[in-house]
Amino acid sequence: MEIKEYAKTSKIPMKTLHWMKRSKKISDPLLDEDVIGLQLLENLWGLHDFLRPQLRQKNRKYRKALIETCDLETKWERYAFSRFMNLQPDKRLFMKNLIAEIELTFRFKMSIYDHRKLYRVRKRVHRAKERQVQKKLYEQQNEGVKMSNNDLEKSVSASATASAKRP
Repeated sequence: MEIKEYAKTSKIPMKTLHWMKRSKKISDPLLDEDVIGLQLLENLWGLHDFLRPQLRQKNRKYRKALIETCDLETKWERYAFSRFMNLQPDKRLFMKNLIAEIELTFRFKMSIYDHRKLYRVRKRVHRAKERQVQKKLYEQQNEGVKMSNNDLEKSVSASATASAKRP
């Protein structure tokens, strides 16, 4: 059986099967032991109890980056995402420069469709950075409220003045 035939009925994406072939985990056409292994993998595919221990081995920063970029299909999209995310606040990355950089690095000519994808990636990064800024502001505001509510000296002096005002 060939990989294309197997992929039609499998939960495992074709891209993953091709990666397994390139890394020589399976062969094309599939051998009997390849099919048995893939069937076992299909039974485990997507189960939380199977994914959780794998993700636990990675640090929080890695897991967060994986979740943020898991729906970006290609390497160049993930590359563009990381270029925008790692950009310093006072720096600018022009789209023309990034397009040229991607075409040179990944050795392909970007189509208009790819340009649209790139603009979507940029917009997504801008939203993510805005959320980070808002989260920091919210935490700073809450930190100030917690400090004022938990300040022992203020509590003692407030209760002392309140008791002093009572007749």
